Amino acid sequence: MMSDGKPILLDGGMGQEIYNRGGKGGYGEWAVAALYEDPALVREIHSDYIHAGADVITSNTYATTRFRMAAAGMEDRFEALLRTAGQLASEARATAGRDDVRIAASLPPLEASYVNEFELSYDETRAQFAEMMDLLDAYVDIFLGETLSTSFEARAFLQAAQGRGKPTWLALTLADHGSTDMRGGERLAEVAAIARGYAADALLINCCTPDSINAALPILAAVGLPFGAYANGFVEIPAAWDERGGVMQLETRRDLSPEVYAEDVRRWLDAGAAIVGGCCETGPTHIARLRQLIDSGE
Repeated sequence: MMSDGKPILLDGGMGQEIYNRGGKGGYGEWAVAALYEDPALVREIHSDYIHAGADVITSNTYATTRFRMAAAGMEDRFEALLRTAGQLASEARATAGRDDVRIAASLPPLEASYVNEFELSYDETRAQFAEMMDLLDAYVDIFLGETLSTSFEARAFLQAAQGRGKPTWLALTLADHGSTDMRGGERLAEVAAIARGYAADALLINCCTPDSINAALPILAAVGLPFGAYANGFVEIPAAWDERGGVMQLETRRDLSPEVYAEDVRRWLDAGAAIVGGCCETGPTHIARLRQLIDSGE
């Protein structure tokens, strides 16, 4: 919660917003290319979310991991682009004159989204999370491990974040269509217990359909940590998901208007959610509607 007792409002999607505004969508380019081809676009999107009323904006680092960039032949740009992402978020905040806005470091699945088999060992995974935290530390206020599908990733992220003196938020992703199972196949309650064991500052669900979040809220509430959610606007993540196919393989819902999405978020707030926002295919108009919802206490 904010100091005024209101829930914290996150921003919406970044990678899809870049893509929808003309950015590239292929593997190794999605969201990353904008950092060196059109940094003004990234800064603009951050600014749009701030003006929409977000309390927290998230660095454009979801696809900027050492493993992914090595696979795309761009590992030599890894450190510089991470710092660029941090700088762009900081510049957007400074330009908006909103010192109260916090910046969260997006710390994503290091190899691919929605998978449960990994090439990196546990120690390598933890070390790469720690490296990203080291590089982003000067620019961010929160370490956000997001869209994590397994206890393997969650534990490595949480261990890497220990002792850094900044809030640590863990965001897990669930199977779609009302499931309370992790995309990696584990039970949510079992992975949520890990967050409690590491004394995470918040436990979130993200990048799944709103109905899965609705089903998961009682499990989140039972953990005893501040909790929240931010859903995506896709019809579903297909079972045959292949990260190298890029975002073009995903179908966007046409019925998730800001007003419709606000009805889902209202349900989460009524259930006690302290942090809400949007994920892929939600944009500044969705966040502006959520700002109105939070401020009005509807």
